[in-house]
Amino acid sequence: MTGSSNSSHRASLRRAALVARLALAATLSPFVPAVAAAPLTLQVEVSDTLPGFHIGELPRYLAQHMAKARLADWRFEPADTGSVPDRVEWKFKLNPYAGGEVRSFGRARVAASTFAAHRPITIEARLYLNGEYQTLVEKQAVIQGGANDPDLTAAVIGVTQSLLGPQGAFQATQGAQHPIDGPR
Repeated sequence: MTGSSNSSHRASLRRAALVARLALAATLSPFVPAVAAAPLTLQVEVSDTLPGFHIGELPRYLAQHMAKARLADWRFEPADTGSVPDRVEWKFKLNPYAGGEVRSFGRARVAASTFAAHRPITIEARLYLNGEYQTLVEKQAVIQGGANDPDLTAAVIGVTQSLLGPQGAFQATQGAQHPIDGPR
């Protein structure tokens, strides 16, 4: 009879342990973070180019520098061909010099070496999700152009953060909604 009471005692201990585990799981489950969704990959497209780039090189450059904005919810890849539903379209416009495009009669060599290397530009980045326009960010910058231009790099990172960052234009249009939970 001792064997029977021993096995019933073990069974009741197992049941009590199971009940305790379930109660603990039910108590802690609201505090366990949900499994994070995978970051959304955006294709990077350009409609024109900048000094120092061929049109085919610019999307790769932009995607690499957009990643430097360190936005956990987003990944960036250069677009291969055609428009894709989830994308950022970049547009660059060379602005006239602040003094205008007037011929100078002063020291031409000094002026050319001092001012000709930097150009004011307007940068536009438009976000599309599921093929639908979401928002636009525009920024003015002064750049030299080319892959080694720190001013261009800073401008690309700044526009990316203004577009997709926690206080960016996209978040402002979505309210408190997580970008991955939005339209897909």
